[in-house]
Amino acid sequence: MYCLKKSVLFYLLIGGVLSFQSCKNDNNNGPEENPIVKTSYGVTVEVAAAGESYSYILETDDLMKEGVISPVGAGIDVTGKFDGTYGISRDNHIFSPEGSAIMKYAIINKNIKETGNTVITNVISYLGMMKTVFVENNLNFITWDSQYNAESGAVEKHLFSIDTATMNIKTDNVVSFTIPDKLIPDPDHAGEYYDKSKVIVSPTNMGIANGKLYVGFLYLSPSWAPPSKQVAYVLTADYPSMANAKITSNDQYGQTSGTWFQSQSSFFDEKGDYYFTTVKNGKDYTLLRIKAGTTDIDETYAYDLSAYNIYLEGYSDQQYDHHTYLKNGKALFGGVVVDIYNKQLVKDLDQAGLGTVAPVSADGILVDGSKAYMFVKTTDAKWFVAQYDADTDEFKRGIQIDGGVTAANRIVKY
Repeated sequence: MYCLKKSVLFYLLIGGVLSFQSCKNDNNNGPEENPIVKTSYGVTVEVAAAGESYSYILETDDLMKEGVISPVGAGIDVTGKFDGTYGISRDNHIFSPEGSAIMKYAIINKNIKETGNTVITNVISYLGMMKTVFVENNLNFITWDSQYNAESGAVEKHLFSIDTATMNIKTDNVVSFTIPDKLIPDPDHAGEYYDKSKVIVSPTNMGIANGKLYVGFLYLSPSWAPPSKQVAYVLTADYPSMANAKITSNDQYGQTSGTWFQSQSSFFDEKGDYYFTTVKNGKDYTLLRIKAGTTDIDETYAYDLSAYNIYLEGYSDQQYDHHTYLKNGKALFGGVVVDIYNKQLVKDLDQAGLGTVAPVSADGILVDGSKAYMFVKTTDAKWFVAQYDADTDEFKRGIQIDGGVTAANRIVKY
């Protein structure tokens, strides 16, 4: 399940020294002019042609009107301009890692334009943007890049905060994941355990609210296999200082769900409580929480989601979590809306007759007030945008996406 290409794994296991600077001879890193955007929404899709995959953004002023939008003749070609596994969108901007740089692109007048970047120098291991959170105008992400600190016995990753207007690094904090003693048995040496320096830490979810950072994660073997005893771990710390860091755990419901690319398996409710999912036996989900103002997993709350078919296989055989909070205790897990307070089903969208809700990356579903916009795919392979209203429980289909689309990735509001 946790297999990677050898080249990527090679980069991951090599340490690196991080330092930051802006690109030389780049005049695009100052505050940009506010672009005039005539349309309201951008829909990102993929199209296959001649054995190659191409990415397009389709613009529309109304997601729910009748009609068809298509990349043919009207799509904005963004192929190669964002990483589908690590890139993230916000309004008409795309933020994406490219080598040792974080690039910023904008959709302006039906064209894509680079408007800024930040370069991380002296990187030996793979940078990545494993998990990303926007806090006001700051892009916060935790790296794939990591180093083992022998003195502290911890794997260290970096949490960056980037000003999205200027693309300047505001903070660079080390997040330390302490490795327990005798954690993962070494199958090649009976009675022995992997050295701590060989253990991999893989973040699976992340949230920032009310001055606190939350990072759910896995301890993995050098071959990316989890321990036989599955435990859910969450690191908490003050944000942005990283003071008062601690790791809380629960061994009753499996490991934290989510994966190493931009999936979304956690959220906050209106009270600031942090909810995250665990997975057991590869497919049985449970929702847990850490209440606002505390740093331990709440032993009084567990919502068994195993009765709902919310497991979706995604990129590189990983589970494709997309768990989204709506409002008033309603949350969307794949194609199922549930009441997380009363622990009951509200609506199974996949059974509404409009098509199957499609798996997407972390920013793939747009929540705008009480309404959530997502993609559905019909049994005859037609793609549509659909809207769920958390106030009325109404689920309806909107504009159709045509033109040889093989996948639909994200919906953003400009």
